[in-house]
Parts: sequence; structure tokens; C-alpha cells
Amino acid sequence: MSYDEMKNLWKSPDNRPTPEETERQRATLVASLKKEHRAFYIRVGLAMTLMLVPLIGMAKHVIEGGPFAFNREWAVLLLFLLPWIGAVLFIRRQLRHRRAHAGYERSVGKTLRAALDANHAAQQRAKIMQGLLALCAPVMALCIWQLQVVGKARPHEAASLATLMTIVIVASWGGIFWDARKLRPQEKRLEALVAELG
Repeated sequence: MSYDEMKNLWKSPDNRPTPEETERQRATLVASLKKEHRAFYIRVGLAMTLMLVPLIGMAKHVIEGGPFAFNREWAVLLLFLLPWIGAVLFIRRQLRHRRAHAGYERSVGKTLRAALDANHAAQQRAKIMQGLLALCAPVMALCIWQLQVVGKARPHEAASLATLMTIVIVASWGGIFWDARKLRPQEKRLEALVAELG
């Protein structure tokens, strides 16, 4: 059988899903997208809450007169700022996605396009996270050096902190890279389905 014959067989009415089956698949995809949206807000909300804890602790320390020299320990402020930049970028992209696909559950085409855009948003988040983690490494090194200079960390404590942070950054980067690899095949499948719908 030639390629054209196989293509015609694939596109024949006998090989098309029934309207009921199409509706069931659409409903499953809509439920999956809603679950992804909820999971996104839960993860970002949890991350922002966790980021607030050390920030509030540091602010309390400074307000109560604890030693902190802004001109000699400014790297820690940059370290606090990086994840907040990521959170703001993630939320802006998610809100843009939700506005662009407000009625995505109304048809199969809209649902598939929303799923494809959600995939693109997830890949963009992965790239931003990888970039932020790459920036964290030199900023963390600078923080550790500043802590030693101001006498808040002994050399062996700084070495332990550097080792721990290196492990965390490398493990996080690896996990993000692994997740991003799984998103690309999904993107290809969704693109093919969207193209087929026209």
C-alpha cells in the first residue's frame, strides 16, 4: 500500500471517531487543562509563600536593629529578588494564556489550541527557571563571599553552604530539563492535531 493510500484510509470517515467519542476526548482534555491551571496557581502560591518566610525574617532582623550592611551584603537582596522576578513572569504569562483562551472549552479546536499554548507556556517557564538558576550560581557565590568578608560565615561554613547550594541548583536544573524534554513531544502531537483541524 502506498503512502497516499494509507493517508486516504487514515482520513476516511470509517476511521474518524464518533461525535460522542470526540466529545468525550474533548471533555477529558478540558478537565486536564483545568487541573493544570489549578496546579500552576497552587505551585506558584506555595513558592511565593515559602519565599516570603526568609524575606520577612530578614526584614524583621533589620528592623529590630540586627547587623546588616547594605553596601557590603547587597548580594543577598539580589538573591531574594531573582525568584520573585520568575514568579511575576510566570503569572503574567499564565494570565495572558487565560485571556487568549477564555472560552477554550466550547469546541475541540479551541481546546486543542489552548492545550498547545499551555504547553508553550510550560516550556517558557522551564527556560526562565533554567536561566534564573544559572544566575543564582554566581549570585550565591557572591553572597557567600560577602558573608565571609563581614564575618558572618567561617570558611568551613561557607564551603558547606556552597556545596549544598550547588547540589540544589544542579538537581533543580536537571529536573526542569527532564520535564522540558517531555513537553516537546507533546507539543509536536498538539501541533499536528491543530493543523489537522485547520
